[in-house]
Amino acid sequence: MKKLIPSALAVLVSCLYFVMPAAAQQKTAPAREDIVVMQNGEEKHGKITEVDTDIVKFMHSGETLLYTLKKSDISKITFASGRIEMISHPPKESAADQPPYPVMTPNLVAILPFKYRQVNGYPEPVAETKEKLQDDTYAYLSKRAATYRFQDPQTTNALLFRRGIDENTIRGYTYAELCSVLGVEYIIHGSLSRSSRETVDTYEGKEIRKEDNKLNQTKVANTTVDKQYNNEVSIMIYNSRNDRIYSNQRTALMMEENSYWYALAFMLKRCPLYR
Repeated sequence: MKKLIPSALAVLVSCLYFVMPAAAQQKTAPAREDIVVMQNGEEKHGKITEVDTDIVKFMHSGETLLYTLKKSDISKITFASGRIEMISHPPKESAADQPPYPVMTPNLVAILPFKYRQVNGYPEPVAETKEKLQDDTYAYLSKRAATYRFQDPQTTNALLFRRGIDENTIRGYTYAELCSVLGVEYIIHGSLSRSSRETVDTYEGKEIRKEDNKLNQTKVANTTVDKQYNNEVSIMIYNSRNDRIYSNQRTALMMEENSYWYALAFMLKRCPLYR
């Protein structure tokens, strides 16, 4: 029995001799890489060999070719140690790259596309409705262009488009700033809130026809659909100093689709720009 113990220990030591290197090899963590993130979002994995004032020298993983990267093209570097170094930020658009503001013309008025809110009812072409209200306002006021002149809506919309101003981004501008963008002294901004409902009526009747000297009676049904609209219109007028010089709101009396026009004309006729 005593002779068996040394033999067993010898076998155990031999097993450990072969198993331990394999286990140690499995526990060895893979080598970490440097990660270079470019301004366009591309990631490069490999090894940074040198960081200079304006350049970074870099080798891709598994390669030996050395590349030279411009720092101006690099956003950040995550080193193998885990340290992160911000290199540069995306270049901002300078004022020189933007189109110049038009010269402000006294007594010139711009009409912005109307805000449009549909409370219920069937979906309508929103963009067309907004621009139609804009065109209707321009057509009504331009006929009275004596003291004031009114900018063509196509020009207004083109100038807004060049600046990236739409129904969402316009919230970041004051009316004074919008006057500068459009080169006008006054701005009209309106809105239409609309709800609608349908009433369906069915009438049953009889239709009598004479065929072969016989009278044939048939039941018929007539269906009529009556659609009613509730149109609430508001307008505001601002000057180039960001002062609100006029504000009004009115609900159209008639329940027709285009009845908003009468409420709009009622308010425009009483605004300070109507001469």
